[in-house]
Amino acid sequence: MKKNDVKILASALYEASKDKKGKELDKVIGNFSAYLSQHHLVAMIPAILVELENIHFLKEGIVKAYITSSLELDKTEIKNIVDIVKRKIKQEVVAKTETDESIIGGAVVKYKDKIIDMSIRHQLNNLAKQLSN
Repeated sequence: MKKNDVKILASALYEASKDKKGKELDKVIGNFSAYLSQHHLVAMIPAILVELENIHFLKEGIVKAYITSSLELDKTEIKNIVDIVKRKIKQEVVAKTETDESIIGGAVVKYKDKIIDMSIRHQLNNLAKQLSN
């Protein structure tokens, strides 16, 4: 299945479910689920959900900030990073976190087309470049 098909299905679900609640929403989701099942598209559900989230965030002006750190961050640390990004871009921010031991320490924050690399690995690489010149 093509990525475009995922976008079309997610967009259709978003529009059909917009402003619906309770039984109305249940009916839309039930019909959508039946459509996916009848057309053997159930395997696309994870990709559709990701795209549905992307559409929702875009429509609501919410920005995803991807935070990668060597260790799992606690809620306060995540909130502090989110608050910094919010102040910088003046938009609502939702954090997606992951760990990557290779960055040694610190964190890398990606949002929109920006990258803030505060990792120890990045600092060591910069130091090595300076020492080699």
